[in-house]
Amino acid sequence: MEKSKEILQLEAVNRELQIQLEEANDIIHAIRSGEVDALVVNSKDGHQLFTLKSADQTYRIFIEQMTESALTLDQDGRILYCNSRFATLCTVPLEKVIGMKLLDFVFNEDWIFAQEVIDAAWEIDTRTELNLINREQEKIAVQLSLKVLKLDEGTALSIIITDLTELKKHQLLLQVRNEQLEEARQITDELNSNLENIVKLRTAELELKNEELKIANDFQLKMNTQLSIALEGLKESDDNLQSAFNAAELGSCRVDLKTGKADMSPRFRLLYGLPEFGDIDWHMVLSAIEPEYVAEVNQVLEACAKSGTPVDSTYPIKHLTSGERKWMRVVGKVKKDKAGNFASVYAVIMDVTAQKQDEQRKNDFIAMVSHELKTPLTSMKGYIQVMQLKAKGNDNGFVVKALDGAERQITKMTNMINGFLNISRFESGKMFMDLQRIEFSAIVEEIIEEYTTTGSNHEISYSGEPGLFINADRNKLGHVINNLIGNAVKYSPINSKIFIECLARDQNAVFVIKDQGMGIPKEDLPKLFERFYRVESSQMATVSGFGIGLYLSSEIVARHNGRIWVESEIGEGSTFYFSIPLDQH
Repeated sequence: MEKSKEILQLEAVNRELQIQLEEANDIIHAIRSGEVDALVVNSKDGHQLFTLKSADQTYRIFIEQMTESALTLDQDGRILYCNSRFATLCTVPLEKVIGMKLLDFVFNEDWIFAQEVIDAAWEIDTRTELNLINREQEKIAVQLSLKVLKLDEGTALSIIITDLTELKKHQLLLQVRNEQLEEARQITDELNSNLENIVKLRTAELELKNEELKIANDFQLKMNTQLSIALEGLKESDDNLQSAFNAAELGSCRVDLKTGKADMSPRFRLLYGLPEFGDIDWHMVLSAIEPEYVAEVNQVLEACAKSGTPVDSTYPIKHLTSGERKWMRVVGKVKKDKAGNFASVYAVIMDVTAQKQDEQRKNDFIAMVSHELKTPLTSMKGYIQVMQLKAKGNDNGFVVKALDGAERQITKMTNMINGFLNISRFESGKMFMDLQRIEFSAIVEEIIEEYTTTGSNHEISYSGEPGLFINADRNKLGHVINNLIGNAVKYSPINSKIFIECLARDQNAVFVIKDQGMGIPKEDLPKLFERFYRVESSQMATVSGFGIGLYLSSEIVARHNGRIWVESEIGEGSTFYFSIPLDQH
């Protein structure tokens, strides 16, 4: 029986399917036996290549074992893949790295530059250097090699990262060595040049005339004689300097501001009772200084390191061997290193115990005399006040006026005596500060009201900010304000204006008083708050005073942890300021 056309077609299709099945079985067998590494698959998107795991295992092992970090980024800069070396470099677990952005590991200051490099690398292969940062916030200098990869699943950016930390260290070390070699070469060239010049000069002299040898020898002898004289003079100068140091009983020292290491002369060690031999550091010096002065001495040293401020400090010590109390004064200057940084302090030290004792005796004498004068003055003032009452009852205008003048002079003398007593108390450390929480503007307004009610011949303009609370001794701070207002009245023309202001500035309560007086020369401003200092001028000759008011004011403000200063122009008046820290509670 003849087969139909449909049966024949089905048989043909069946044979084709059997052939394809055999081919598929052969491919599966080849894959299982490792005879193939990849497959080409025809899909609706065209032919695609699939690599079997065993095919790229070697390359994966190679990348994981690389000493460099390797990673790939997508178009958004996210990490698609990285080896363990990159995770180790950044001290971040490998499983957390995948999916993060490379910029998450870039040092902040290099972030913009890194973004520009990545953007450019999509167009052209790029190599550059920048800084990464690890989980401990440590900078890591690296080199990046960026290249675009065309993969079947898309385009990615391949990056190889080389750690340059050790290389940078070696480069820096090499640079230092090169600089040292260059410096040595320059010194050698200079020596060679000097040597060549000397040789040429001597050769020319010998070739010129042999008979000049005697003249040259005579000249050399004369120069040697002068050199010997100069050396003897230099030695004598050194001896004189050392004798001056010994005669003045001065010690010398050098303190390294970075390490605290101190080089002390034998006299310095003797004054402090430090070991005669061996190394000395700054802490050993501080151990001899009385505890209440240690902070002040450290502040002086900090000012040297920060701004190069010259040293001029006086403080008491307890001799480390004998236990004797002595006063020392240190005067010195700050030296810079090659980089321009303040590196060390060179200073001389002197024992000023005798001067301090003389000064203490003088203060004691002033205090004693001032105290003895207060009693008769108080009695005189009492008698005058009684006489004033009787004179007013008798309507004797001349006597009343004379007694009022006498009372004002006694009050002025009493204030001066109190000033001397306060100086003595300050310098002997017996001035007690009764600190209380008070409103700053209230004190100022109270004192201004006293001046207004006593009939001052000046117009006082006041603006104050309320609610400025400070910790202060009310009476002593009132003395400062009284003194500044009194000076403004004393040194300003009659009927002129005086401007007073209270304000808050930088966590401080600030008092400002501006007058329209004669002004203060610039050269006098730095010394204005020194004890007994007065400005010397024809205008000041008629103004009484001992130069203690501003000194006392500066001492009182300093004991409130504040500061006082002045601005002035001749003929334009003066503006005085003082500030006290606000009470933040």
